[in-house]
Order: sequence, then C-alpha cells, then structure tokens
Amino acid sequence: MERRTIKIFVTLVLLVIILISGGWIGFMLLDVPSFKALTATINILSGGGLGSPPIDTNPAWGLISLLQIGSLGIVTITLALLSQLIIQGAMKHYMGRKRMDDRINHLNSHSIIVGYSLTGASLARDLKAEGETFVVVENNPDKITKLGEMGILYVEGNALDEETLKKAGIERARAVFAVLSTDSDNLMLVLSARGFNEKIKVVSKVTREDFVARFYRAGADSAISPQEWASRRMVQAVLRPNLLSLLSSLLDPSIEHAYLEEVKVVPGSPIIGKTIGESGIRPSTEIVILGVATPDGVCNSAVGPGTVLNEGDVLIGYGQRKNFKKLVNLVNGQ
Repeated sequence: MERRTIKIFVTLVLLVIILISGGWIGFMLLDVPSFKALTATINILSGGGLGSPPIDTNPAWGLISLLQIGSLGIVTITLALLSQLIIQGAMKHYMGRKRMDDRINHLNSHSIIVGYSLTGASLARDLKAEGETFVVVENNPDKITKLGEMGILYVEGNALDEETLKKAGIERARAVFAVLSTDSDNLMLVLSARGFNEKIKVVSKVTREDFVARFYRAGADSAISPQEWASRRMVQAVLRPNLLSLLSSLLDPSIEHAYLEEVKVVPGSPIIGKTIGESGIRPSTEIVILGVATPDGVCNSAVGPGTVLNEGDVLIGYGQRKNFKKLVNLVNGQ
C-alpha cells in the first residue's frame, strides 16, 4: 500500500475517534449521563444521524447535525478512497499484464515451461541460474499469483489450447518443457508443440515406462522419467557417493569453478580441420574437451589431442564458467 494511502486511512481513523470523543463530551456537557452520551454518539455516527437524540434541545440537535455532517464526510471520503484503490489496482494489473505480454511478444529462442509443478519450479530455477529467458504457462490462480510476485514471465490459460501456446511464443521458442500432471496431457502438448514449430526442442516428463516410445513417436526429443532419475541418484548415493557429488556439482549452474557446457563448431570456424591439440583450446581458454558430438548424433568421449574437429561438431567442455566465453570466441574466430 502506498504511503499516501496509509496516511489517509490513519487520518480517517483519527477523525472517527475525534467525532466519537467530541459527541460523547458534547452530550455530557448537556447533562446527558456518560454511558447514554457514548451510546447516542455511536448510534448517530453508525446510523448516519438516525439514532434517537438523548435530549430534545436546540444545542443537542446542533451537535447531532455536526455529527451527521462528520459521519457523512468520512463515509464519502472512505468510498472515494476505496474506489480509487480498486481502479488503481485494476489499472496496475492491466498495465502490468500488457507490459508482460509485450515482453513475451518480443522474445525469440526462449524456453517455455508448461505447468508450474514441483518439476516446473525446479526448471525455472535452473533456467534462471543459466541466464536463460523463459515463459511459464499455468492456469492455477494461486500459482499465477506466485509467479507474478516472483517476477517470472507467464501466460495464464489452458496449455492444451493453441491460443495459449501462441501467446507464449511457441512459434519462436527454442525449447518447450512439458511437465503437466498426466502423461496424456504431456503427450498432447508434444504433438501441439511439434505442429507449431518443427525446429523446437521438445522435452517431456513421462511417468509410465510404456509411454516413452509414444512420446518419441509424437515428436519429443527427450522423454524423461523423474522416478528413474531419482532412483539412479539414490543408488549412486550408496554405491558411489563421491562420484555422485562430482557429477551433481558439474550440472549445477550456480557453481562457477566446475562447469560443463557445449559449444558448436560453426561454419567458417578457424579450428575446422585442426586437431584438438592444434586448435589451442586448452592453453588459451583452460577448458578441457571431454567429448565431441558429431552432426549425426554420435558422441565420442574417447577424444585426445589428435582428434580432428569438423564443421557442425559440438564440443563438450569442462572448466570454469567464465572461460567458456573465451571458447566461444575462439571457435567463432573472434
């Protein structure tokens, strides 16, 4: 609430106290018993001056008239203030929504999280840590309120509605994460997303193992079971706890000193045709190349100084987060 509004409310409360005190004291000065004077004052103020006068004299009627005018003034000011707050709130919501829609309409190569569940919240946290732009699609009013308070871009509506997906920029998006509550809804979302954008990366949550093949047939690039990943981590926590700790740190975007990243060898790159040793990647960037993924999808982890780099290869590197910018500049010839 604005400071000016708080001051007005405090002033109104003080005026009410002054009116009650003034009426009470005024009637007592007219020889009205204390309790009866207080009761009469409250009745007159709460009833807009329609209460029975405690004494039928001209001064009493004058006091009643003053209380009437004061009561009417306070009611009028209160109604005006409430109306102003309602209008301001509606305008603020409208303008905030309009600004958010404008921001979403200008997004390109962003990600879309469909469903702000526990998984969706984790995705939002990780994407934010990675510095990625994303939009959340959600229809739960409580979650919408939370998203607004957190300053997260969102679209309110049914995720299976094509218009809702269009508002989220599905046609311009880089990736969509389908994390709705049921496999059937996620499957429908995969189909819709692929229909809108053939190049979009579609990643979906799946709970039933027999549904995985259906997701890939529908066009999903990845169908991931949270239960399966959780069980693997739990087993490794017992069998290989130190290895699990290392891998977890490598995939944690908040850790700067130990980071894994992919960098694509673009056309015209000066390192095309060179070996990893000849490229000068390690001495100039301090990044260690752990693997190379070829354009046909084959990932070679048995790489060394003699591995030749080709156009379209994706370098999988390990090092400090800040040094990957150097690697990108080297690959791009900058």
